[in-house]
Amino acid sequence: MTEFEIGSGQMKVLRILWRKKRATAQDIIDELNEYEIVRRSTVQTFLRVLVKKGIIDYDTEDRTFVYYPLIEEEEIAKHAFQGFVDHVFNGSMEGFLSFFAKNRYIPPEKSEKLRRLLENGEDKK
Repeated sequence: MTEFEIGSGQMKVLRILWRKKRATAQDIIDELNEYEIVRRSTVQTFLRVLVKKGIIDYDTEDRTFVYYPLIEEEEIAKHAFQGFVDHVFNGSMEGFLSFFAKNRYIPPEKSEKLRRLLENGEDKK
């Protein structure tokens, strides 16, 4: 069974894999180091945990692990969002939407788009 609890460091690694489709640990380290210094051991730990959770897997090419995602970004987002709603709003989507509407300014042109999304599950122009 896949475990969808993902920490922020693991999510950074996963975003790279979603974008690149396949990457070595060194590819990931190089990209992360463009923005912040990360240790090889930290990235390798993130990768091991993501493999164990069933979110990514790897192939071996010339003794090098090449990682790739097994779970799509939207699936992770759905689980993370549902977990947030469950935790903060006791599972109430109405509670979440009410809080959002009261605490966020939504311009009129965007509110119509949101209304269509809520009614139809899609945005039709």
